[in-house]
Amino acid sequence: MDRGKKRWAILTTASAGLVLFAGTPSLFFSSLHPVPSAAPSVAQASIFEDTDDDSCGDLAQAQQLMAMVREGGQQNRVATTSTGAVEAPVGGDIAPARAVWDAYPSLHSVAVDPESNQVMMSDSNRGAIFFYDRAGAGGSSQIADPKSEIRGPATGMMFVAGIALDPAEHEVFAVNNDIGDRMEVFPYGVEGNVKPKRVLSVPHGAWGVAVNRKRDEVAVSIEHMNSVVIFRRQAKSAEAPLRVIRGLATGLADPHGIVMDADNNEMFVANHGNWAPLTREEEEAGGQLQGGHFQLPSIATYSAEANGDAKPKRTIEGAQTELDWPMGLSLDATHHEIAVANYGNNSILVFRTDGGGNVAPIRVLRGNRTGILGPMGVAIDTKNDELWVTNYRDHSAVVFARTADGNTAPKRVIRNAPMGTPSVGFGNPGAVAFDTKRGEILVPN
Repeated sequence: MDRGKKRWAILTTASAGLVLFAGTPSLFFSSLHPVPSAAPSVAQASIFEDTDDDSCGDLAQAQQLMAMVREGGQQNRVATTSTGAVEAPVGGDIAPARAVWDAYPSLHSVAVDPESNQVMMSDSNRGAIFFYDRAGAGGSSQIADPKSEIRGPATGMMFVAGIALDPAEHEVFAVNNDIGDRMEVFPYGVEGNVKPKRVLSVPHGAWGVAVNRKRDEVAVSIEHMNSVVIFRRQAKSAEAPLRVIRGLATGLADPHGIVMDADNNEMFVANHGNWAPLTREEEEAGGQLQGGHFQLPSIATYSAEANGDAKPKRTIEGAQTELDWPMGLSLDATHHEIAVANYGNNSILVFRTDGGGNVAPIRVLRGNRTGILGPMGVAIDTKNDELWVTNYRDHSAVVFARTADGNTAPKRVIRNAPMGTPSVGFGNPGAVAFDTKRGEILVPN
């Protein structure tokens, strides 16, 4: 707010962007900058109602706000006096002066089904799942359109973080981080604004999801509760989990990527290392106060049957690992390797699945030729000997030979925005502030 000019601004956040409303103490401007019509979906105003038929709740408010953003200044309603002077608005839809958002998808997680020859990617920016032909990627400057996409209010998807596949049942599992608190399951072949096949309520802060066909289970990592919850694979509605892994002994600290090794009855979890107590029991564990603290980033391995405050079987952590904000994980059961999207230094790290301690990765994919920038997801395709990476900061996904190492150029690129288009970097903006000294808007994600 600049009191000298008597101009006021109201700033508010949406799930994919920032909206600004402008005015004076007694007057909203009716001459506003128009907002482009390609505005993405904004935060849904109603909670997804999980009913027996898996229908969605009333999203009229969200759709109304979305329409307001799309139509820009044309929705203003102001009152005028007999002399034509403009007074304060009479209410209703007030169009923003301007909006800041990323008009293109932000590719998050990735999964490959080589049998159906397709790749699925989540878009956390606009709440979508994209289906691409596995070999459909092109050159580094070409924009590749997906075969199909699932997106819209009926899907119930918001900030889509982790996705996992069940190729046997032809199902896609998607978990919503922070604002969704649920997991949606869609069958292959659906498209557009469709309802999920089933919906499961999950704890707040879900990020990663993994399916274990041998045990007929699905596991979800929960960031803020430092836990992993395991459900029946076909669980829906408010069904309780089969098991919960949580406690000081587990070493779980802000878990993200998760993957199952069904053949060896193991589960791998990537941890950022941020830990804070959420219950009195955690605060007073061991007879002493447990405050929040930072642990080393890690990849912890558990028995697939782990429950409660279970210790990991082994943990990869330490300076030699190069782990720095480890995100998505992918298992190569054939070659006994596990790959991690290492967001902190724009790399893909590959370790032996039986590794533990302060071990160096067996391969590191990193450098200016790789096209890796803000990697969020990774997927290994052993049938076609390829490795996929989604770039959160570059509107792209890059494909390498499975054994690629060092500063290697990708074989193919999937790009969903013109080359060089900057990424806004919004990820569930939860607050906003204005720095009057520097004239900057501060948005924590």
